[in-house]
Amino acid sequence: MGNFRCCYNLVVWVAMAYLMAFPPLTETRMEESMEPHPTSTEKPETEAPRIELKMGKCFHMSREHCPTDQRCKRVDPVSVFCCDVDSFRLREALAITMTQNTTNLHVLNATIKELDVSQSTFRRLTSMALTDGNIGKIVGQFPKYSSIACLNISNNNLSSITPQPPGQRPFAYLFTLSILDASANNLTEFPLSLVQSNRKIHVDLSGNNYLPCKHFQKAMEANNGSLLQFLNHENTYCALDLRFNWFQNVQIVQIDHLQVQKDLNKSCQDIKPANINCTCTTMLELVLHREATYVVAVDCSQRGLTQLPTGLPNNTVNLNVSYNNITSLQAIADDASYDHLRWLIADHNDIGSIVELEGSKFIDNFRLFSITHNKLRSIHPYVLSNRLETAGATMLIAENHIHCDCNTEKVVKPWLLEHNTALLDYKDLWCDNNMGPVVELKEFQVCHTPRDWTDYIYYIIGLEALVLALLISKVSYDYWVFKTAGYLPWPANKMPRLPCDWLCE
Repeated sequence: MGNFRCCYNLVVWVAMAYLMAFPPLTETRMEESMEPHPTSTEKPETEAPRIELKMGKCFHMSREHCPTDQRCKRVDPVSVFCCDVDSFRLREALAITMTQNTTNLHVLNATIKELDVSQSTFRRLTSMALTDGNIGKIVGQFPKYSSIACLNISNNNLSSITPQPPGQRPFAYLFTLSILDASANNLTEFPLSLVQSNRKIHVDLSGNNYLPCKHFQKAMEANNGSLLQFLNHENTYCALDLRFNWFQNVQIVQIDHLQVQKDLNKSCQDIKPANINCTCTTMLELVLHREATYVVAVDCSQRGLTQLPTGLPNNTVNLNVSYNNITSLQAIADDASYDHLRWLIADHNDIGSIVELEGSKFIDNFRLFSITHNKLRSIHPYVLSNRLETAGATMLIAENHIHCDCNTEKVVKPWLLEHNTALLDYKDLWCDNNMGPVVELKEFQVCHTPRDWTDYIYYIIGLEALVLALLISKVSYDYWVFKTAGYLPWPANKMPRLPCDWLCE
């Protein structure tokens, strides 16, 4: 009996060891379990290359390992690799090759109009990759309790990963997702549902240059930027929507720019007067043969200001203070934060003079100076001439009504005509008192000088010259009559004899 128990225990242990070493492969899909599986006639495949999972990369195979006689193949007991499939062929091939033990999937060059991620086939995967294909859009939502930890949808010409209807969030149930590679697509929307949890996620969005920067900013602020890590961040760019007065543009910037913008937002709150809530925007300035630098544009328009703001952020080059009640530009000369200013838009204010700018760095370096619809009473060419005579300077002065006098016609008018390429709206500078545009001012309208007594001296001199000429003529005539007729005509014969008459006898 003892020998029998010993043999029995030995057999049980051998059986358990065999089952543990070679577990049976069974399918859990109901539709497959109802049909007999044909006996495989394939020859044993050669040993698959060793697969290494690296940070930022899901299970991935190169094209040289694509199956030759079928669309998909098992690379190892837990990995499936597919090539050159469409939506129908992919579903058909996965039904054959995937098992309940399959955790890794890579589909190379898939042409799919709509990728439905709600399929239960993807639930058990921990690594899912669809790369180098053409996917129209993602629809549906990953099933609840999905195990996907790494998702690679790179290089698919994908323009949107926001499903329809909009209420669905494709990644909402991917609680284990730690790596998302959506690089080299044409995405215009950031998958904000990724940042709704407190898990750490690595995201690669490089090669999507038109993702809005505000989406990146929102994602960074959602978890304080400590849980969201951007892979390949040096090649990750976003689209910065610039709106500045009438100017609108889209600038592509590196996402490092967003941290600069975050710091800028703090310094923007320090602008004085306090609580005016100016808007500050950073721009990447590219200058030939110089390192690119970040510069700042500040918008303080429509803030009810009566004076220029002070304490601007460092490298402020653009300032908009339109539609306020500002009366003086003195701060530009006095405040060091204006030293880098090159674009000033001060339209629709109460500014009466630009003399305060004489000698300031701004007046020597400005690119745009717009001071339309103000209360300028005079234009001082000597303040602006040096800058306007160099290339790259533009000034706008329309709808100001200045006092016009003879000096305006003699000095200001020729100056406006001479610098018409820099003064784009020079024809819209007006004279007060309804005298019309300055460039149409006439001399007789303004150059009126009072008469002086010296104006009559010329008439007196002329009269004297005429009397002298008549006197000489009369004397000559009398002499001629005396010599020819022997007598003197009247009134010469009535004149008394003078001591000097003997000289003529």
